[in-house]
Amino acid sequence: MVCNSCGRSTDNENANFCEYCGASFRENFNPGQGRTEDSGTQGPAYTTVRTVDLNSNQEPVSFGNWLGTYLLLFIPCVGGLVFFVMLLVWALDKNAAESKRNWARATLVYMAITFVIGMLVFIMVMLLMKSPTFQEMLDEEMSRQYYDLFKDYSY
Repeated sequence: MVCNSCGRSTDNENANFCEYCGASFRENFNPGQGRTEDSGTQGPAYTTVRTVDLNSNQEPVSFGNWLGTYLLLFIPCVGGLVFFVMLLVWALDKNAAESKRNWARATLVYMAITFVIGMLVFIMVMLLMKSPTFQEMLDEEMSRQYYDLFKDYSY
């Protein structure tokens, strides 16, 4: 049998509904009054119908599309900014492919976590450099290195 809605075929000649799109094979079929094959009695009054959005963006993203996405990073001077803006666009766009939308959201979360951790490390290093103990070590070490480096070149 061939489905009139999606065009796919099934080997089950007794099927009432397409297993892919859920469309009825029999136009006037009423599931509450259908008969079962074995006993000749009435079947259940309910039917499980799976709806499939044929216009959804379920196609996988192609290799070229992924390659182009990462090539955005190689644009001189503004590549990182363009990449970040496109991540925002893909993460918020309902028409983008679902796999690309989920990837963009995950990448943005990863970037946010990395940014926060980087800022914490930067603040810790700056606080360490301002500490009197570090300043004292730095002054002694630097003066000794400069003395050793230039002691032979005194004028």
